[in-house]
Amino acid sequence: MHATHTTSAELLGVAGKGASIVICPATEANLGDGVFDLPGYAAAKGLWSIGSDSHVTRSWPEELRLLEYSQRLTLQQRNIAARILGHESSAAALFEAALAGGHPATGQALGGIAPGQRADFVTLDLQSPALLGVPADHVLDALVFSSPGAAFDEVFVAGERVVAHGFATGPGQDAARKSELAENFARAMRSLWGVAR
Repeated sequence: MHATHTTSAELLGVAGKGASIVICPATEANLGDGVFDLPGYAAAKGLWSIGSDSHVTRSWPEELRLLEYSQRLTLQQRNIAARILGHESSAAALFEAALAGGHPATGQALGGIAPGQRADFVTLDLQSPALLGVPADHVLDALVFSSPGAAFDEVFVAGERVVAHGFATGPGQDAARKSELAENFARAMRSLWGVAR
């Protein structure tokens, strides 16, 4: 987890064992923990993924953006992920590496949309204002680096659509259920914050 205070020898050891490090850039930034040595770990062919350890954010595009920007600020260079991971796009380099390092930890066949894989994926609303006019081959770049308002339209789990147009589908997912879930969540958050209604 994090691996912000590791030595080069420790990173080589983790990479050599085929283990995957979970990098949590938003948590690391929020706590002032430090910056992961992405270039050093990439040179060792290490596997990594991203997470949201303290739930400062639960947005994977934001985590990838923070990972890249922390590298740029530390190294005072641009397009770190693209350069060290051998890709034209930093967003694509980060996304693909995070998937490659994350899916083995699930014990599921989540290696992409291919025969034998589970088909867990999301679709974007390309008509959302944040993505209007963005060429198809730059949508991932826009999503990670310039369009935090881009909306996910559908979510599929094992090939089954579980979210459509931003709302859960299936039995028991009517407006009353959504309202009940929202109130339960708000109640839990107020309790955690120690706030009376």
